[in-house]
Amino acid sequence: MRRVWLTALATALGMTPRAHAQEAAPTEPQTLRVVYLAPAGCGSRATFVAELEARTPRFRAADGAETIASITVELADRSTGIVGQLRLREPNGTETLRAVAGKTCEEVVPALALIAAVLIDPESTTRTPVAAAASAPSGSPPPPANATAPARAPRDSEAWRLRPSFGAGLSVTSTVAPTPSVAPSLELGLEAERGSRRGPLLLLSFERFGAKTVTTDAGLADFSTLLGRLTLCPLRWPSDGLVYVAPCGAFEAGSLHVDVADTVDEQEPTVPWFAAGPGLHIEARPLRVLGVELDLLGIFPLVRDSFYFSPDFPVFSVPVFGWTGRLGIKAVWP
Repeated sequence: MRRVWLTALATALGMTPRAHAQEAAPTEPQTLRVVYLAPAGCGSRATFVAELEARTPRFRAADGAETIASITVELADRSTGIVGQLRLREPNGTETLRAVAGKTCEEVVPALALIAAVLIDPESTTRTPVAAAASAPSGSPPPPANATAPARAPRDSEAWRLRPSFGAGLSVTSTVAPTPSVAPSLELGLEAERGSRRGPLLLLSFERFGAKTVTTDAGLADFSTLLGRLTLCPLRWPSDGLVYVAPCGAFEAGSLHVDVADTVDEQEPTVPWFAAGPGLHIEARPLRVLGVELDLLGIFPLVRDSFYFSPDFPVFSVPVFGWTGRLGIKAVWP
């Protein structure tokens, strides 16, 4: 955070024609049109205007389309963090462009407001922000000109929010047939965030496993399993960054079905499937709205059935323990 602010201050104090022109400008407020472009949950125009008004009395926001000076703020979410750009445009077409990068919107938006304040009013660096002055106790002496404003209360963007997701992938398991079974997988997700910090993750996936045909002297058997899996990951670490891991717990419910052929008694049993176990969720986020995920699960079947063509021809018994792996890609709501 300190690095972002120092970068913003150094950028704002750079040799710009507007900054020098303002040293001799009158103290009347300047009317500027403010345009704010940012991803959902990354501050707002009102937040930026409030930050700017707190730093200089020489600014007044206008909503009209008249030909006046304007400030355009653009924020973009990159894999390395938030990149903000500020463009100050004069009525005659002259433009001043500045940029700041940081980990979160809460770092970048105030830094851009500081840059804008210095470009409009170079003396703003020696003033105490309005918010800091207002917080002083009644009757106390005014703070020095270079006093640092106290930390602000969390903004609305730092409240907990839920982001749904939809994904698809491929799963492999060792638990529902004599040989490893493969299934296409659909996944619905819900993840909690607070600002840029990751919170708990809830996943609901649907899979239909199929395996190679089991061939015996007594006949043929095809195993298929349709199940739903609920996975809860209470912690994701690290809480920000490109890649994270999460310890999870999973519960499965569904049915295991056997198709038989080339046998005397062609019964086709369907039995319930219940299982639970621990897991590990690993995910990379090259973009805020795109995830590539790997799930590794240890499966403990809660119902263990055995399948025979006859007492002399055992086919498959559900094991005490098995494993499931899933690789997928998902889209996340901004």
